Amino acid sequence: MSAALLSPIVNYYNNKEELYSVNDEDERGICGRDSYEDTEDARETDIANKQDDEDYLEVKEQMYQEKLTSLKRQRQQLQEGTLQEYQKRMKKLDQQYKERMQNAELFLQLETEQVERNYIKDKKQL
Repeated sequence: MSAALLSPIVNYYNNKEELYSVNDEDERGICGRDSYEDTEDARETDIANKQDDEDYLEVKEQMYQEKLTSLKRQRQQLQEGTLQEYQKRMKKLDQQYKERMQNAELFLQLETEQVERNYIKDKKQL
């Protein structure tokens, strides 16, 4: 039974001309080009992709180095107290400190006056 089922397949491949035409189609691919051309195109694409990757990595490394240099410069300026953002923040904090001290002094004066008034009032009542 199995021989009867395989006979059409065996007859198909016994014909050498058909066998060669099947192999030629396998080597060509969808576009009908030889597999050698496909391989060459793939190599060119790989080379171009590698070059693009190398260029991308080079730019990325350059950006990293620039950012690192900038951060080192900022750290140095911060340690020296010359960093512009640091100076702005310190001025703001200094202004807030002065305002709080002024408010504290005013509050102390008011409290002192209130205590003195209460003392005088209590003294008069006695």
